[in-house]
Amino acid sequence: MERFNSAKISAEDVAIADNNAQWLGIPLIHLMECAGYSIADEIVKRYNLSEKSTVAIFCGIGNNGGDGFVVARHLSAFNIKSLVILVGIPEKIRSQASQFNWDVIKNRINYLVKTIVVSDSTEIEKIKLLREDRKNLSLIVDGLLGTGITGKVREPISTAIDVINKLKEESGLEVVSIDLPSGMNPNTGEVTHKAVRADLVVALHRIKRGLTSNSEYIKNLVIRSIGIPYEANIFVGKGDLIPTLKSRNIDNHKGKFGRMLVIGGSKNYSGAPAYSSLAGIHFGIDLVITYVPDVIVDNLRNYSPNMIVRSSPGKWLNMSSYDEIAELIGWSNAVVIGPGMGLQNETEELLINLLEKLNHENKSYVLDADSLKLVKNHLELLKGQNVILTPHEGELKVMTDIKLPPYDQIEERSKVVQKLAKKYNFTLLVKGPYDYISNGKEIKINRTGCPEMSIGGTGDVLAGLCAAFMATDNDPFKSACSGAFLNGIIGEYCRKNIGMRFTAIDLIKNINSTIKEVLNLK
Repeated sequence: MERFNSAKISAEDVAIADNNAQWLGIPLIHLMECAGYSIADEIVKRYNLSEKSTVAIFCGIGNNGGDGFVVARHLSAFNIKSLVILVGIPEKIRSQASQFNWDVIKNRINYLVKTIVVSDSTEIEKIKLLREDRKNLSLIVDGLLGTGITGKVREPISTAIDVINKLKEESGLEVVSIDLPSGMNPNTGEVTHKAVRADLVVALHRIKRGLTSNSEYIKNLVIRSIGIPYEANIFVGKGDLIPTLKSRNIDNHKGKFGRMLVIGGSKNYSGAPAYSSLAGIHFGIDLVITYVPDVIVDNLRNYSPNMIVRSSPGKWLNMSSYDEIAELIGWSNAVVIGPGMGLQNETEELLINLLEKLNHENKSYVLDADSLKLVKNHLELLKGQNVILTPHEGELKVMTDIKLPPYDQIEERSKVVQKLAKKYNFTLLVKGPYDYISNGKEIKINRTGCPEMSIGGTGDVLAGLCAAFMATDNDPFKSACSGAFLNGIIGEYCRKNIGMRFTAIDLIKNINSTIKEVLNLK
């Protein structure tokens, strides 16, 4: 277990792991219970507290405060009194789990646990136990702010931090901070305004990236588990999706929320590029342009009035279309190349020239379907680029001559995929019953989806979703994780709501309904 907990973690990755644990079926209230118990246990082991001791627990309205509520309840199990000071309004407690634990200590566990509500900064100074009766205080617990802090600390939290530091300085009381000292940036360790000066920080799950011991704000640092399983880190979940679903700013104009280009199609395939484009359109990308050969241009325009289609003469794309496509590459934020493109020699020549253009302009792009076969002799062009490759097992074999272990041999298959991604320093998304995603540094596995998604076109939808995430300012690895997760969960949604027989168009039509369901939106 130690080898998973020893590495530091960013605030964003904490949120991802937390949400992924809930996606795996572990409710937030269970994680909060484990956190509160772990902190209380650490306190009892480290400090000589007795039945005459009182611990002052300063809590905010976020989940750190919820952890503090649980700490008070567990301290009471050790016959230790606590005074819980809620710095904020009870009705504004942010999560149901925190609200539940507040109600318990406020209304039920209220013999050894006393509660005070401080809605205004001036009210803190009125608390008798913090003034005349300081001799009865044995310890202070800081649960005011968590990893979500940004900017200046606002009232009444600001005054609460001052009170904690003053009590520590004047009365010699030690301070235990939950996860990190309130007011400290979890990623950098910076204190831009003010922060609690903690004698001990009990880091939950893993140490946050900016935290170091033996510093002005942290004397000692210890890690405690809160029950987030390793699976929450290795399997893609709701936590990976949430931060990649960006929102439009109020001053956005057309094109600011993504410009996506899809290049593909041939006389044999018109549906593939349409699916990728429609995935981007239904995802909400502002502008999607599809570039295909003339032979199928009318077919694509008939799919939807939302389709913007550009074309060049012929049955396959070739170098005669290079100049126009190159101009569109300059316009785009993300590009999909390959759906239905065909395997003609002239198409391969165009692809290589387009890759050089994409790399020169540092563009984000997805290589899918036929482009994966055409690029097999040119993989060096992809080294270190902002590219996602989306092969299934057979396409990967054609592209690299690598035969993968079975999909359910997780450790063995992960090693092969990660090694290949590391060799070329690109993002690889190997599709299958489990999708394996790696950028050479990280490896994640997506298990969403269903057997009914073996129909044609679902891979084209996936390519479009990956590009849509990149077009809205996400890096290739996170885009691949979110694209795979969302594509699979849409398939599950369709099976549940349509039945066992659905199409790629059904997937596209249900993108937003699925997102709303995953996020529990009305």
